[in-house]
Amino acid sequence: MKGDLFISASAGTGKTYTISKRYLEIFEEAFQAGEEISVGEVAAITFTRKAAGEMKRRIVEGIREKTDPRWTGLLYSIPFAWIGTIDSFAGRILAENGALAGIDPGLRVEAAAGSSALVRRVALRTVWENEALAEPILRVAGLDDLLGALAVGVDGRGKVIAARPAGAVEGGLPLVEDPASAASLAEANRAFLELFRRFDGARRREMDRLGQTDFLGVLLALRDLLLDSPALRARLSGQFRYIIVDEFQDTDHLQKEIVDLLRGRKTRVVYVGDAKQSIYRFRGAEVEVFAEARREVEAGSGTVLELSTNYRSHPGVLDFANRLFAGIFDGAGISGGPEYSPVIPLPVAGKTGDLPRARILFHPEDEGKAAALFIRRMVGREFDFLDRKEDGSGGVNLVPERRKVRYRDFALLLRKLRGGTGDRYAKALREMGIPCYVVGEAGFFDLPEVRGLVSILKVLADPADDLAMTAALLSPAVGLDLQDLARLKARAKAKAIAGEGETDPEGRPRSPPTGSPGAPLFDALGGIEEGDLSPERARRVGRLREVLENFADRKELLTPSAILEEAAELLDYEAHLALADPLRRRTANLRKLMDSSKALDGAGLSLREVIERLDGSGLEDVEPASVEGEETDAVKVMTVHKAKGLEFPIVIVAETSWSDPATPPPFLLRRGGDGGSGPIFSLLPEEKAGEGTFLSEMAEEERRREAEEEERSLYVAATRARDLLAITLSGPKRRGARPWRDLLASIVSGEDGNPEVTPAFLGVLEVVRAADLEPGEDGPAPGGEGSAILPDLTLIDPMEVEDGSLRISPTRLVDPEEHQPFRPGRPPLASLRRQSWR
Repeated sequence: MKGDLFISASAGTGKTYTISKRYLEIFEEAFQAGEEISVGEVAAITFTRKAAGEMKRRIVEGIREKTDPRWTGLLYSIPFAWIGTIDSFAGRILAENGALAGIDPGLRVEAAAGSSALVRRVALRTVWENEALAEPILRVAGLDDLLGALAVGVDGRGKVIAARPAGAVEGGLPLVEDPASAASLAEANRAFLELFRRFDGARRREMDRLGQTDFLGVLLALRDLLLDSPALRARLSGQFRYIIVDEFQDTDHLQKEIVDLLRGRKTRVVYVGDAKQSIYRFRGAEVEVFAEARREVEAGSGTVLELSTNYRSHPGVLDFANRLFAGIFDGAGISGGPEYSPVIPLPVAGKTGDLPRARILFHPEDEGKAAALFIRRMVGREFDFLDRKEDGSGGVNLVPERRKVRYRDFALLLRKLRGGTGDRYAKALREMGIPCYVVGEAGFFDLPEVRGLVSILKVLADPADDLAMTAALLSPAVGLDLQDLARLKARAKAKAIAGEGETDPEGRPRSPPTGSPGAPLFDALGGIEEGDLSPERARRVGRLREVLENFADRKELLTPSAILEEAAELLDYEAHLALADPLRRRTANLRKLMDSSKALDGAGLSLREVIERLDGSGLEDVEPASVEGEETDAVKVMTVHKAKGLEFPIVIVAETSWSDPATPPPFLLRRGGDGGSGPIFSLLPEEKAGEGTFLSEMAEEERRREAEEEERSLYVAATRARDLLAITLSGPKRRGARPWRDLLASIVSGEDGNPEVTPAFLGVLEVVRAADLEPGEDGPAPGGEGSAILPDLTLIDPMEVEDGSLRISPTRLVDPEEHQPFRPGRPPLASLRRQSWR
């Protein structure tokens, strides 16, 4: 390779195969030239651990096909190869050389830059200790706004620290219309950047005390080490002869700077990515860096390679995608993305039916129901799927394979899961008997089985914490309901009135907590009388009381993980969860909580500090434990970001009418015009900046960048489909911008109640209305393979058991009028008469 190589790879064009092949070619060329080369001289950096593992697997498979003894030696050295994510790459260099910078080799890398509680605590302290700096900021922003801006800046602190404050006049434009306001804002900008540097220093010291850092901290530490140690930089730049960077569209200027610092005079760099798939701007990705790298390669007499053959999708899916995105990616974006280049499908060996391969699923009000009806109609039916097979002459064809559709063929992709969106779609599926699971669902610490044990820790720390006690009693750890809780609260109030509550050290009655109508619920645990609770629930309340009393005098002597493990054992918690947990999801979440608590044991934290870490710690995005696998026959519900890099037989792009409230960011950053200078920073006050001002230009640029990000997120969603792409639509009912819906305006017309395919998409797109999917004579036959059996629920009596779950009485699975056993696939006669079977 004589120069750098830039590979632009659209979705499905074999990027991972190309990278793995290029990695092997580097060694092949060296072997043929008689040159010595080792795995330590070639670095391959990618975005996720899964992608790194796949790349390494393909490289190993390629090496095993070789017969030359030199390849055998290379195979044995692959465990030492520099193949991994950018943070693992940086972490390895720091681990081997960190002593030069005084970096603890045992530093733990956390996902977050500190817990939310830690960040807010440090931010408050920094503001209090720097009143003179805070004063000009508080003239243009409230205290909550200031604290929020400090917290938001943490995840992009490299850019914030490198920024310069916007002045009263920038580029010949006033910062805002009013000169006095512009001067005040300029002073606030200067003060904020200095305050942020002090805040970040205090935050880093707190993280160091805990022995922690985050991914960005690792990268910043490596960059600083390379800048401060010319000898190390010279050694490493001489070591790496080749650097391959995958998913380069999701990098930023910091990562590009690290690559530049590591490249020597003879180093060759391979950039691989696709500007259309850059969807991590919220994590700091800068798609402009991708365009800048391309220009550098072209200017340096390197090679630019465009991958244009799609190995993933049915030609019908690609025909639709080519038409849609040619009108979206026009090369005029502010981010510097190229014009859309159509991709070419593989040839199909034979003919396939089930055309067209792109569908609009329309429901006037409910996109979730449209998706559920479509899945129910499809499952169990014969469908032509395509499989990639070699043709015997070195080529690859798509070969039809007709089989029945299964639930696991479907992936339902959403822009976001937050706000209950994921739960709403999962509920719509489950209401029609469709098995599904949510991938990457956040809210681990809000799960009942997790919240119950964490609440027990809270009660140990403060027995008067009624909120924690309530959460513990309502959780699966005990299983009370609201009526039970009301009885316990009445007992607590009665004890307070009778003077039987807690006493202080001198024996005097302790006053109830402020706002509490009686003694703490903790006091009521020992005063339960017969008839207050069912025997089983009374037994579990008694067990909880024993657990709390057992740890009362030992809580400061035990680690939190030991408390949790012993409490779970005393409550027989895992067995209790398993009663209503056939998939073992709850027990898997319990084990994950135990592992999380063990990870905190070595930090020397108090019980209260551990509770903060587990409950409000910046671990808000921790996902529930996964118990499903690729073979689980269920629909996958996930975000577009989780689906990136994956492919599925049938994709439903849902919730296309989503819209976010216009919540402006606390500040704006604008990179200098030459692309290499540091960014310009300005706070964003509530009052309008006015037209023709520098701040209004910054705000408009931010809006356009966000809009372009949504173009790319829709592209990523649509290009996950192999055999069939479906897109949900509903009647317009939301105000404000609807990014995806606006981008889809070109494919249908008359969307209010009777959408029709526009002329440009005739033949490649079909509108499927929810009314046409409602069960009828041509609906799926009950009992078909993979289809749901939906009995007439009016014939089934649910009965509640002690653990609070609902069970079905087997004696009611007969028709009460005809006394016929319920048989899957054949409805009872009475329910046929009522036409209640579907």
